[in-house]
Amino acid sequence: MKTYICAAYAGGQGKTTLAQMVFSALRKRDLAYKLVAADFTDGTGHSKIGKFFPSKVLELGIGSALGSSKSENDANAPLRYWDRFGGLLLTGGAVLDLGANVVPQLVQWAHHRRVTHIMQQRNSPEIDLIVITKPETHSIENVSTLIEDVVVGGALPVANIIVVKNEVGGSFEGQNLSRIEKAAAGRSLSFVSIPRCTSELWPHLERTFTPVEEALAATENELAEKFGIEIWSAYAGLMDLKTWSDEVYAQLGRVGI
Repeated sequence: MKTYICAAYAGGQGKTTLAQMVFSALRKRDLAYKLVAADFTDGTGHSKIGKFFPSKVLELGIGSALGSSKSENDANAPLRYWDRFGGLLLTGGAVLDLGANVVPQLVQWAHHRRVTHIMQQRNSPEIDLIVITKPETHSIENVSTLIEDVVVGGALPVANIIVVKNEVGGSFEGQNLSRIEKAAAGRSLSFVSIPRCTSELWPHLERTFTPVEEALAATENELAEKFGIEIWSAYAGLMDLKTWSDEVYAQLGRVGI
């Protein structure tokens, strides 16, 4: 099975929602993928996505910059920290949620460990890089930079690049995506969209770290009781959530997820 890397070079783009929906889409197809987070953890020991799936997420944390090795007795300790990440790449079957602060470290690690060479030698499973952006010029530029750093720079042997346009921030009409297309020139590049979720349930899902798939499996009565809302809001919210999730799953299905 492939490795799916969900990434962004800035916070607030919707990456955790993306990783959640990719993981859920694969589960709907009865594919036993692992869910892995390389991101900040709080006092609970969980990353954001780890709070949605506390018993299912392998937490890798955020590691340490390679430069810190100068002040350590073991100069290779920061490299070995991310070797666990490399093991996941060699075996495949994982959805990886990478924090924006982690991507530069992993790029450095991948170059030092010659990850592309080793993975190609071992015929390791394909990697799909899934990058999400809102319709903001700087965010779109960040996507291009991430593709250049991870793919064009040769850090990882990415088979497919999937750019997810997150419409929660508005329409992408008039946005210039040519830099992304240029960065990915000669490589497999796809664009999909995630519509804005207007369900009344959404703030409650975020507040209580309730996975979308769990809410979809519940009844309006169960949701009304869980969130302390009126049955009318629960019913309408559930219908809207189903409509939104169906569209997201359809978009992901277009790129084989």
